[in-house]
Amino acid sequence: MSTKGYFAFPPPISGTSRPYPTFIPQSPNIKEAFVDKSTPGKGNETRSEKPPHDEERTNRLHKERELIELSEIEWVRGGGVLRDAQGRRDKSRTERIRAELKLQEEEKTKIGRWRDYDERWKALAASDKALSFADIPWPLRTAPSSRDTDAFTLPAISEFLFESLSVRSNAVTKKSRIRGSILRWHPDKSSLVVGRVVAEDVDAVREGIHAVFHCLKRLQDDERDNNNTV
Repeated sequence: MSTKGYFAFPPPISGTSRPYPTFIPQSPNIKEAFVDKSTPGKGNETRSEKPPHDEERTNRLHKERELIELSEIEWVRGGGVLRDAQGRRDKSRTERIRAELKLQEEEKTKIGRWRDYDERWKALAASDKALSFADIPWPLRTAPSSRDTDAFTLPAISEFLFESLSVRSNAVTKKSRIRGSILRWHPDKSSLVVGRVVAEDVDAVREGIHAVFHCLKRLQDDERDNNNTV
């Protein structure tokens, strides 16, 4: 008697406000696995068919579901509205995806600001050209206007230093961020930068470096105090 095969289908896809393409890959071919249990010389080959494992089927369905979810995310990103199994607007699920997309964009912006800041410092260290006040990668979300050292306040510097630490994928500690920044802005080390600044901006750069370092030391003291009280 022959054994009939069967097909496994993923859960039904919730409807949307208008049809949209969802790519579901075809199931990979499952090759029959044969095990030779015969003893050499006896000539009695036996072959047994190994059925697909439940784990393989579960993994396949999981991957297909991920593709469905990605399609829904792209649909909402493009302004679409999801629908439930009855064809009604699924406002709750749509809003959850919109909130997640907004959060992802905010996190991307935060990471991008810190990356740009770090890359500017690397470029500055690798160069020997003369520098102006505006060429210094100041630790602020918005670059200060020409020679404006009043912008270097504790709240402004704190906001810039720590905003990327709130990103969900972040693995950097607050203590580590403060320590690395102090090493970068220490007057002894930054004197090499000041030596390259054009004459008309030297005083403003020195004042700015002093203000930044002072704020960093206060942040370090606050962090140390917080740890001691825990």
